[in-house]
Amino acid sequence: MIGRNEQVVALIHEFIAYKKEKNGIINEVIRDDVFDILKEECVVLYYALDDSRVEGCHMIKPMQGKVEQFVFINTTKAVQEQTWTAAHELGHVWQVDHYVKEKLNQYDLDSEQLVNRFAAELLLPQNIFEMELKDKLKEFGYVGPVMSAEMMVCLVTYLMNYFCTPYKAVIRRFIELDYIRENTEQHFLSGFEKERDLYKRLIIENQYTRLEMVNKAYSMRNVEKDINILEKNEVYSKKKIARLRELFHLEHTEVGKESYNFGG
Repeated sequence: MIGRNEQVVALIHEFIAYKKEKNGIINEVIRDDVFDILKEECVVLYYALDDSRVEGCHMIKPMQGKVEQFVFINTTKAVQEQTWTAAHELGHVWQVDHYVKEKLNQYDLDSEQLVNRFAAELLLPQNIFEMELKDKLKEFGYVGPVMSAEMMVCLVTYLMNYFCTPYKAVIRRFIELDYIRENTEQHFLSGFEKERDLYKRLIIENQYTRLEMVNKAYSMRNVEKDINILEKNEVYSKKKIARLRELFHLEHTEVGKESYNFGG
């Protein structure tokens, strides 16, 4: 398991530090700034897709000896979900899994697990996560070891808003940092789902403005505008532009078959 492999985690930290220095990223807590980082690395398309199972994807197309990349993000998801998707797909764009696998070829490592752990380390850095966690527990007067469902929801909701990440990511971070056991994850996830009314009330009462917001700045019109810019600047071939329009239902057109690699 990656969470228990110190070599893997150390390499992900090393990779993030290198990328931050190279790209001039100074913020310790990235939050939704990840969208700007991603935009510097590839074309990002924001599109409202009714299928809630689709969060986003990373597409690759070799062209004239170069690899062109773009990322799609489903804007029907709340901002905290989109933030996680953007960080995950950034891991694919930056190929963090290749970096780690090349260094540790003695292990059979799963690329999706590596990219997910990258997203966690990028968005929920351990030192700040633990500091915020401990401060909040102290504020609650928590002495342990048992925590009520209400306190757990209050804690998770606070951390979700602070880091702008989904509740599943926060609970997974508890496991990765040994605050709760792996086999209790589903228990915590189910408990959080049962307390949705409390969660919604906390958002209002505490003005957690990063949660459950749909980013209406990105819409169908933005997707069409981005594709038009790509076409005008002749970034992609006419065939690929037609394929993009077909993919996002902007135009029905007959195009030849093209191969795409989908990640995420």
